[in-house]
Amino acid sequence: MKILFSNLILTPDIILYDKAIAFDKKIKDIDDLETLKARYPQAEVLIYENSILLPTFANPHVHLEFSANRTTLSYGDFLTWLYSVISFREELLLKCNQSCLEETLSTLIEYGTTAIGEISSYGDDLVACANSKLKVVFFNEVIGANPATVDISFASFLERFKESQEFKSERFKPAVAIHSPYSVHYVLAKKALNVAKSEGCLVSVHFMESLAEREWLDKGTGEFAKFFKQFLNQTRPINDPLEFLELFEDVPTLFVHMVYANKREWEKVKDSTIIHCPISNRVLGNGVLDLSKPKHYLIATDGLSSNYSLNMFEELKATLFVHPHYPILPFAKELIVKATKEAHKVLGFEAGEIVKGKLADFQIISFEEGIEHFKKKEEMEIYLQLLLHTSKPKAVFIEGENFLERRK
Repeated sequence: MKILFSNLILTPDIILYDKAIAFDKKIKDIDDLETLKARYPQAEVLIYENSILLPTFANPHVHLEFSANRTTLSYGDFLTWLYSVISFREELLLKCNQSCLEETLSTLIEYGTTAIGEISSYGDDLVACANSKLKVVFFNEVIGANPATVDISFASFLERFKESQEFKSERFKPAVAIHSPYSVHYVLAKKALNVAKSEGCLVSVHFMESLAEREWLDKGTGEFAKFFKQFLNQTRPINDPLEFLELFEDVPTLFVHMVYANKREWEKVKDSTIIHCPISNRVLGNGVLDLSKPKHYLIATDGLSSNYSLNMFEELKATLFVHPHYPILPFAKELIVKATKEAHKVLGFEAGEIVKGKLADFQIISFEEGIEHFKKKEEMEIYLQLLLHTSKPKAVFIEGENFLERRK
């Protein structure tokens, strides 16, 4: 048993002042420091002065297999980026070996993230994810637009899915990803979704990320027309967007991006969770999601193929600034709650809150200049100041273990 004192605790819904928590693998108690010391006299006491304690982040959409990318891929336009991915895919996959994957996973934790939704296209990231300290929803992705290769594509997907099932545990959950309506044949998507239904899996799908996708699926025109003719000798889209969405009606699904979704499509997914990746959308020239449209949304970094970092503090800052019409104080709190409590809940992990009974997954933010001025501020401003002035935590605890101290 340990007792940890912090000047401020963001639960994250409310702020507690000068309190302590008692924990082992889970949070057992929250009270005044002296009260907890008397209640648990054998506990180790950890004092973090000038600090804020908050839950760790959950990042619901990442692509780790391209983590070797820094400046190899081209940005500014979605098709420019996609062509560069095709040109350098093999090189980047080769560079992202187990050491690269393990270092990326450790870096995620050092940035305060302890749960992810990993989109796995090839399965090369399976062992690294299964062996890491992170909690992982492992989305085995299916892709294939050619009707003649549906059975081959499905067999490849199913083999990877079964391999991931061998690692299934409370912290590692096999899942299913459908790449997108422009890249997955209707029959192939349906077969993969039947697996998700039979296994009770969460599903992820990219939808209407770019204007090129919108034009291609609606009219068979635009930049994608040349792309599909060149690579697949395909002259018309394989899916109708609304019919494609109907496949997901009985499956819990994370819809990723949705920047160019229309009114009828929003109606189809109105009760689903939307994953918003503002930095990725920006660097690929895809615009900004209108946050007034989704009922439920979460923030994610996407992968290093379309981002410079997997740091959720950076992504939350970016979200603050690309949505200037939202009052910044309540918006900052909303983002922190979504990145901690709500994201863990959607991924299905018992963490993301500093409350009794939850897993002891939390991060410590240190302010060397002192914390007293924070106590004099309006509570809403504390959430904003935390985001503005934090790049990484001082310490990260995972189920009661201090990960950063362990790595030193």
